[in-house]
Amino acid sequence: MNNNFINLENIGLIKQNKKIINNFSLSVCFGEMINIFGKNGTGKTSLLKLISGITSPSSGKITTNVSLNDELFYIGHKYGLKNELTVYNNIRYSLDFHRKDIKVKSISDELNYYDIKDKFHSKVKYLSHGQKKIASLVQLSLLKNKIWVLDEPFTGLDQTIIDSFIKKIESHVADGGAVIITSHSQRNQFTNIEL
Repeated sequence: MNNNFINLENIGLIKQNKKIINNFSLSVCFGEMINIFGKNGTGKTSLLKLISGITSPSSGKITTNVSLNDELFYIGHKYGLKNELTVYNNIRYSLDFHRKDIKVKSISDELNYYDIKDKFHSKVKYLSHGQKKIASLVQLSLLKNKIWVLDEPFTGLDQTIIDSFIKKIESHVADGGAVIITSHSQRNQFTNIEL
């Protein structure tokens, strides 16, 4: 069985007559942690959207060996949370949408892991930037999608939370998952690819 879940071959992306990505190739396997790094404006977010199937390339070829709809979970800059709902109701909404029957205790345990269990019934609009990010990232372990695609997941988090989340990533990859993130610099635990 092919361990690759996606191959990008000579990908190009043009938006509003501007070349965003040029002749980029990448192959990602299950069991890998990939960090795509670079300055703002280098096309990192656009590349994640190509990988996630949200947008299509202007040139080149993308092939996948899995159903991205079923296996991939993408978290962008805006977290995918509804401000007027509580943390619990946001997570429950996501779980129900993906037809996952997860017990309340499992949600509570995940929030406790990141030390925000006390925000269980708080509306998202009252959370700090970092707490919103955590509320979004908690979905990953609960949904159990094989592929996590995360746009700058460590921004706004303190080092303790980052270390805790990296442990989750490492466990996910050890179980045969794959993780692709973006950041502004190289990260020790990841295979680093500069864009």
